[in-house]
Amino acid sequence: MIAGLRAGAELELRREPRNPHDPNAIAVAYGNLQLGFFNRRIAAHLAPLIDAGARYRAHIASLTGGADPSTGSGQAKHRGVNIFVERESAGPSTPLRHAQRRSGRAPLHRESQVAESVRAALLGSARPHAAQLAVLERLDAGKNTLALLGTGRGKSFCFQFAAALRALGRSQDGDGKTLVVYPLRALANDQYEALRRTLDPLGLRCFRANGSIDNEEREDLFRALREGAWDVVLATPEFLEFHRDALRGGGTPSFVVVDEAHHLHESRHRPAYARLAATIASFGAVQILALTATARDDAFRRIVDDLKIDAWVIDPTVRENLAVVDARNTKDKIGYLTELFGADGGHSKGILYCNSRPEVAKVAQRLRATLGNRVVFYHGRMPNSDRLQVERLFREGQLRVVVATSAFGEGIDLPDVRNVVLYHLNFDFGEFNQQAGRAGRDGAPARIHLLYGEQDRALNDYLIDIDAPPLARLREIYRGLRRQTLVRGDNAQLASILDLERVADRTIGAALRIFADSQLIEVGEDDEGRFVRFLPVTGKVQMERNERYAEGEATREAFAQFSDLALNAPATTLERIINRPIYPSRVELLR
Repeated sequence: MIAGLRAGAELELRREPRNPHDPNAIAVAYGNLQLGFFNRRIAAHLAPLIDAGARYRAHIASLTGGADPSTGSGQAKHRGVNIFVERESAGPSTPLRHAQRRSGRAPLHRESQVAESVRAALLGSARPHAAQLAVLERLDAGKNTLALLGTGRGKSFCFQFAAALRALGRSQDGDGKTLVVYPLRALANDQYEALRRTLDPLGLRCFRANGSIDNEEREDLFRALREGAWDVVLATPEFLEFHRDALRGGGTPSFVVVDEAHHLHESRHRPAYARLAATIASFGAVQILALTATARDDAFRRIVDDLKIDAWVIDPTVRENLAVVDARNTKDKIGYLTELFGADGGHSKGILYCNSRPEVAKVAQRLRATLGNRVVFYHGRMPNSDRLQVERLFREGQLRVVVATSAFGEGIDLPDVRNVVLYHLNFDFGEFNQQAGRAGRDGAPARIHLLYGEQDRALNDYLIDIDAPPLARLREIYRGLRRQTLVRGDNAQLASILDLERVADRTIGAALRIFADSQLIEVGEDDEGRFVRFLPVTGKVQMERNERYAEGEATREAFAQFSDLALNAPATTLERIINRPIYPSRVELLR
């Protein structure tokens, strides 16, 4: 296929949103000859930008392979094509980074044209409210700041706006990098998807850093860290605990954001949180922004002391327009939803959150049988063009009910949602608050319907175990595979060989990554495919020192704490958690 190619030849990139194997597929072609596809990681990064109007050009950088040097024969071996891709244009907002680079290190102001473009990307037509402006003023003054704002009051905007201005105004020496710390990798992953939607088109280079990413994405991350080719990294405390040196490789962060900062107090039993302040201090003189909706006296004082907070903004706003409807343990959920969304003739908007993509499609299909085409499903694996269309039609009112995973609503201006339904039990307080808080952001009356029940607890425990195997299951997997010195096969094949309870292909993948991090195994690939080789072990392996394992245990603990309250607390208690911040007594609101 490549015999007629030459270095320097122009290539064509063809977007294939309907590709059955990958909705982000981008094919590479030379005339009528299709050479192949970008890998999933690169395609997932570029596809949303291409769908939004960005254009890229590509050419052949070099042809690789040839004669086998070990035999001296002329037989071609490992032939390949290296290609070079660069952005040609990306719409009206993308040149911001390049314009700022040309202007050097001139400071960016919140009233500048660049700042207005960032604000529009993050908020659409909305404007920051007084508490958000107060936070930005303190950051502008160079102060370490604590923002204590309730659910739905825009904590994320404060750090995203500040991070974007720093990155777009950075000089060539690497200033302006932002590190964001989240207590759980699921929260970091959700925020990462939102940042890609809003800040990628501006030219920001965002990465997530936690144990859920695959080896390919991990290699991209560490390459960017070595080269300093990053602007925002979203990490867990455990990642920082084990990889702080990597963040100093090609330029350290100058701005550190600690989201859900109350975990400094509530999760101090996690070693990575106990040492988080010291880890941040190791980066030198950085500015800090702490964000939370919950900080009673003890937590407030710990945040202020550990992070050396100079100023704070406490927004006491109570979202009195929100009401929680207690429908927990409802047997006929579809009947409830049919009555809810059919009662007003389908004139009000609603979002129905489910825990998985298969459930999203199934529930939407059942509702469409009675409610018709005003119901649609939405999840992160849909082609980006389809997602953008759903968002537009919902915003314009042509769609009334969206059945979605947590991917829907983050970073999207949807002020007039009258009903939010939590169909399944969430995995933690952060996700619960985010989804519930998307109701009634215009201030008009809105309701949050709790439709989950006790049966969801066991399902979530199972899903957590699949992706974050506990210690006993890790031992089962290790012993089962250890019977042979060399194991071959993909994750699904290894799972079928073991035939263990609660062990799927994803479980095998997670376990192998944990084992490799602990230097128990080596995973490689040769002419016969993938292999797993067990390494000699001396002494006891301390699994709690493993970043990925520790993150999984944090997820398990967070769900246990959340589920007890979410299933058993009175609806009035859950309503107070959603509609108001929890702040310390006898502390001035602004400092």
